Amino acid sequence: MTPDEAREGLDTARTEAEQAAEVVEALAERVREGDEDVTGEQILAQRQLAELAGLRVEAAERKLAAAVGADRDARAKAIGAAARKLISTDDTQPVIDAVRDAVAALENLLAVTATRTARIHEVAEQAVRINDELKSVARAAVEAEGQAELAQGRGVPVRTTAEQAWPSGAYGFRAQTFPAHVAVMGEGTATAVRPGRMAATILALALNGDRSLIAEAREVFNAPLAAVIERLKTEVPGLDEALLDR
Repeated sequence: MTPDEAREGLDTARTEAEQAAEVVEALAERVREGDEDVTGEQILAQRQLAELAGLRVEAAERKLAAAVGADRDARAKAIGAAARKLISTDDTQPVIDAVRDAVAALENLLAVTATRTARIHEVAEQAVRINDELKSVARAAVEAEGQAELAQGRGVPVRTTAEQAWPSGAYGFRAQTFPAHVAVMGEGTATAVRPGRMAATILALALNGDRSLIAEAREVFNAPLAAVIERLKTEVPGLDEALLDR
């Protein structure tokens, strides 16, 4: 018998007991009102039926308790079996392999981003230096000759004083070093990206806006890395092998 079936039986027994008690009370009230047709045998018989109905309620309560206990025991045994199966079949290797792949992929992302950033920085620094040099030459020429425009000389094209911030524009490029940025007129631009920002952006995309996952990631970034790794090593057996390779 299931707990639900036992509860239905208890509800039925209680209803019958209530009805039997109501019959006894109704007979008693008739006697109080002077009805001489009600006999003692009738009242006694109904009281016996009410008492029997009460015993049936107790029996139904015991059946319900037994059914609930048996159901709880069965569920506990089933969960115990599921837990044992989980432990015996828990394969952490896919997680370990995924960790290795993810770390390798992020390291590659950081490396190629850093390489690109360094290349842009190098050209940007050169461009800024030559631009400063061109400005110095132009300024000196203007001061020496007292003119707003210069005819080409010593490789310096004609420029007004207002244009002297970017004399490199005459050569088709402009640049800055923070953030590193290089622009070639009519061809395009190249802007350096911080490798850490790039990696964090990819992580944010992978978390897909899940508030719970984002909170977990913040918890890791706010905690000492060594402590986080030690905790992971206990939670995922074998993961230390992948982490020790780092």
